[in-house]
Order: sequence, then structure tokens, then C-alpha cells
Amino acid sequence: MAKRPAFILPEGLKLEIGDDRIAIEYDGDVEIEVDLGRSIAGIQASGDVTVKLPSVTGDLVSGGVLRLMGDFDGGVLHGREIVLGRQSIRCRAISADERIVIGAANISCDVIIAPEINLDPKAQGRVTVIESLNERGATKIKGGFSLSDYEDMFGNSREFLAERGLAPLGTPKPKEEEPAHRTGTPVGARQRHAEDTEDPLSLSLDDLEPLVDPAATPATADDKDVLQQRLSDALGRITACYEGSDLPPAVEELRELVEHRDYDGLRTSITDVWNGLLGFHQKRGIRPHHQVTHAFNVIHGLVQG
Repeated sequence: MAKRPAFILPEGLKLEIGDDRIAIEYDGDVEIEVDLGRSIAGIQASGDVTVKLPSVTGDLVSGGVLRLMGDFDGGVLHGREIVLGRQSIRCRAISADERIVIGAANISCDVIIAPEINLDPKAQGRVTVIESLNERGATKIKGGFSLSDYEDMFGNSREFLAERGLAPLGTPKPKEEEPAHRTGTPVGARQRHAEDTEDPLSLSLDDLEPLVDPAATPATADDKDVLQQRLSDALGRITACYEGSDLPPAVEELRELVEHRDYDGLRTSITDVWNGLLGFHQKRGIRPHHQVTHAFNVIHGLVQG
């Protein structure tokens, strides 16, 4: 009979065990294969962290490579490198000092940030901000603003990151020790995806969803000037993508509605305008620039909010 491995509780291991939760802190590598009948409330380790459980909650913070093989519904994921596969991920932030690799996962997250991010083309869900230094291919993820796009549309991008314990890439770390999940190494130059020309017929009304930051204060009927300014800014980003050529009829209609402050008309016709623009692009075999899609989503969120 083969000898079973020894069960060892090493020096320096810290466990916080409650009735139904357990938290782990260790100066070294951590590998979890059983949960002791309790949910994982959090793991913090200086080395690699590997979790092989059906589901995990809490914050997972690794000084090395963080590998998660089950579903995650928690706060933050942080490591020098993060490797995720085909799983469900719901969290506030995913950040890494060097690289993040995500397979065909279903993701709901406020922000994904690292110098290098590799996303499987089949990855889907919604992420408000995806910020990296490398070019990324098309995915099925909705949202995905770069930090500079977020700043242009909503402002307060640094506050958005700070509320989630993060800083822009390239920001020097303060002298005092920061929590391990605070990333601090990013983009010096503005990053934008190239125009996606793949499969223009794949766009539909599902691509038109509100993308207004939930933390932002929405413009109300009593604040028409703010609403008009936001609509005009979004319209300007759309028309800028058609400079040097005639505006599509749908964009002309959108401009007329915005300039005439016809908010009821915008509310009732925004999906028809979107369909008209899709038809324009489908006839030409190209998708609208991502900036056009984002700006339409912003307008949709403003008039439907």
C-alpha cells in the first residue's frame, strides 16, 4: 500500500477558521484541494497559489503565479501572474504585476489590469475597464473600455481604480508597503483597439446595452445641461469616426435628435437608429469602430436611465 503524504501545518501558517469560512495567510506557496467543509474567505501568500475547488469566494492574493480552477465569486484576484480557464468569474478586480491569461471564461468584473493581458476569443461577459500595454484580439466581452476611454467618457478614472485598490499602470508605488492586490505598473500611452472588421453580421441589439458607470451620478430631468453635454460628447466621438466621409443616415438622425434636445425621441428611437447604423456597416462588410459602439451604449444608458 502506497504511503500517503504527510499532513503538515508549517511554521508561519496563519488560519482564521469560523463556523463556515476559513482564511489562509502563508509566507510561501499554497495549494488548496479541499475546503475542510468551509468556504474560502481569502488567501494571501508570498509564493504561488493554486486552488482546485469547485468554487471560491473572498480575496485571493499571490506574490507569484495564481491559478484558479473553479468558479470565483469574490472581491479581488491579484498575483505576479494570473492564470484562469473556462469558469465563471464574478469579482471587483483582477490585477497582475506582469501578466493575466484568461480562457473561455464568463466574466463579470469592474476592471482587469496588467501590463500584459491575453484573453481567449471565446471569453464573454461584461468588464467595465480592461487596461494593458499589449494589443488584444476580439472577444465576446461587453464594455472593455481602456482607462483613457473611460476617462474621456466618464472622468474620474483614477478614482475608479482607487476605489478598487488599484492604480494606473506605471504609477510609482508609495514608500510604505501597499496591500499586495494594489497593482502599480501601467499605460503611458493611450491604448485603443483597432477597428474590428471580423464578422460584421454578428452585431445585434444585444450589443446595445447601457454602459454608464454605476458609481456615476446620472443626469436627471432637472439637470438637462449636464445630460445634453454628455450626449453631445458621445455624439462627437461617433461623428469623429466618420471624418473624411459622408455621415451614415442613422448618425445624421442621431445628431438631429441630440442637437434638438429631443430626449423623448432619443429614448423611443435609439434602437432603430442603432439598427440603421448596423445595416449601413453590414452592407459594407465592416463593423462599426469600437468607439462608435461604446458611444451608442453611453447614449442608450443616458436616455434609458
